[in-house]
Amino acid sequence: MLEELIRSNNGRRILDFGCGVGRHTKYFVKRGYEVYGFDQSEKALQRAESTLANENLSAHLRVWNMLSPLPYETAFFDAVLAVRVIQHAYKKDILEILREIDRVLRERGLVFIQVTSYETEMKNMLEGRKPIWVEPRTLIAETGPEKGIPRHLFTSEELLSMLKGYEILEIHSGTDHYDGHCIIARKLKH
Repeated sequence: MLEELIRSNNGRRILDFGCGVGRHTKYFVKRGYEVYGFDQSEKALQRAESTLANENLSAHLRVWNMLSPLPYETAFFDAVLAVRVIQHAYKKDILEILREIDRVLRERGLVFIQVTSYETEMKNMLEGRKPIWVEPRTLIAETGPEKGIPRHLFTSEELLSMLKGYEILEIHSGTDHYDGHCIIARKLKH
């Protein structure tokens, strides 16, 4: 559905926000989009570039920290994908990240956001994981691959409140595909 919306919205330039090893970057490049992506992990970007090069594909990738102002012009992108990345910040930083996404997204551009669900994570915690709470609904894991990294747990109401000025096209939570929140929204005039 997301690609159909981007195409029907005359989209061609996409930002893969926190692209990691480039799974979504590759998907959209193969379909003819001009894709930009960044991640703070140089190792992940090297894997993304290698994967693209193996198929004679290319994208505009760079090492960047999502907590820094984005290195793109205002209204540069037709769509922004932020898949399971903005949750790795404190709430005040998430609000700034969303302001930056809004800045680089053109009017009527699309945003796809996927984040952790407070309700689901609380259920998982009852099964034995012990986090360190650092602010309401933000924890830091003591073990595992996310050890020491903040993770904000969103309620659907909170996520919707952060997207004022956007038309919500689709939102779903706790599906078989992903046990968090997924939202597709269109930027309205500000």
